[in-house]
Amino acid sequence: MKIIKIQEVAENPEHIKALAKTLANGGLVCMPCRGTYRILADLLNEDAVINLMQSKRRTSKAPSLVFVPSKDHLSKITDEVPSVANQLAKDHWPGPLTILFEPSSEIPRSVVKQLTKANGHIGVRIPEDELMVRLLQEFGGPVLVSSANKEKKAGASSPAQIRKNFVSRVDHFVDAGDLSGDGSSTIVEIKDGKAHVTREGNISSEQLKKYC
Repeated sequence: MKIIKIQEVAENPEHIKALAKTLANGGLVCMPCRGTYRILADLLNEDAVINLMQSKRRTSKAPSLVFVPSKDHLSKITDEVPSVANQLAKDHWPGPLTILFEPSSEIPRSVVKQLTKANGHIGVRIPEDELMVRLLQEFGGPVLVSSANKEKKAGASSPAQIRKNFVSRVDHFVDAGDLSGDGSSTIVEIKDGKAHVTREGNISSEQLKKYC
């Protein structure tokens, strides 16, 4: 595990390039986003996804989350973007809104099987965190995102715990010190051309009323 302080990443673009290269080579990157640490892997790389899952000892039907660098990259996630989903993304991305999509045929079948156990869908959003977006843009594709803790265990806000748990799995760790969390994203599913809030987070149901 190579550890880089977040100030170094913010000040030196070469670090963003190095992190993107790690993802492109099938490695794992851990960095802060919305008050907790997240582990990232190339969504379209089967070995990278398996490595992430095994590192967390993830076996349950937990919902999956994917970050994309722009709305244009949705074509790599899903074969169809309903008009209401397109409008939601236009109005609320980057931001704490996760939209559920049926997975694209371009995603390896083994990956789809792993990621859709919870509800048959993949949750997608563009994060509002500046460094995360810069990394996604440099990488140029969708990344699977998971909290940096063992399944059903705490520790996603503690660099010390992350180093202990993932030292042999994560290739690059961007250290921003202890974090305190910043709320959860709102999750929306599209049914019959309308948005249905399945989990309310930092965006309220009232704010999404016009899409429902």
